[in-house]
Amino acid sequence: MCMMCSVTYATVGAGLLAFSPSTPGVTTAPSPQTLASQVTSLQRLPSTIAAFKMPTLIEPQWLKDQNAAELAAAQAKKVASTSRVVTYDVMTKGMLTASFADFRTQANATLNDGRGWSRMGVTFQEVQSGGSFTLVLSEASQVTSFSSGCGSEYSCRVGRYVIINQDRWQGATPSWNNAGGSLRDYRHMVVNHETGHWLGHGHASCSGAGQPAQVMQQQSIDLQGCAFNAWPTAGELWSSQLGITR
Repeated sequence: MCMMCSVTYATVGAGLLAFSPSTPGVTTAPSPQTLASQVTSLQRLPSTIAAFKMPTLIEPQWLKDQNAAELAAAQAKKVASTSRVVTYDVMTKGMLTASFADFRTQANATLNDGRGWSRMGVTFQEVQSGGSFTLVLSEASQVTSFSSGCGSEYSCRVGRYVIINQDRWQGATPSWNNAGGSLRDYRHMVVNHETGHWLGHGHASCSGAGQPAQVMQQQSIDLQGCAFNAWPTAGELWSSQLGITR
């Protein structure tokens, strides 16, 4: 029985005892002291109830783990149901000295990284052929074969072709290296940058000294006072190619 109920029953019971007949047919009136005691008990009842605390229920670890797993599964299902799939195929051009398998793996990880273009609700899926765009790992001297507007020093994008210069893939650039950037972050940046052109972006400029560069800034050439940044900024999360607005 709960404490509140016990207190209530005890108080009511005291009143009943005071008026219970000790002799059949005879009613005994409670004394003033008894009535005063009953009133005092009733006055203490709210504070007694307020002092009563429900026991703290501790959720077992197995239940916490189960709830967390169910929440994660629900969130993954929600993302999967709303995510737009963009396909791409991969090819090479010229003679390669870099690992093509590593290129494919790292490029896919970049495209689907939670810090990148996937924040638009897009999943990038590599296919054997016939993708929406073609990702190319090209020997430096072969980059110009895609267009006279491309040079052998940097990466490029021409129509459906997102071309990564092998020299840049393997060694980044003096601008990036002198700023202390890592090769892995450069690879993130160059894949995001050239894919960004296919998504519909032009080049951007540094927004202010010390600010993270927009991924569409030509960080391979000059950081312009910005800090190197491998990922699209919030303001860059749009695509005219995919019909995704800011």
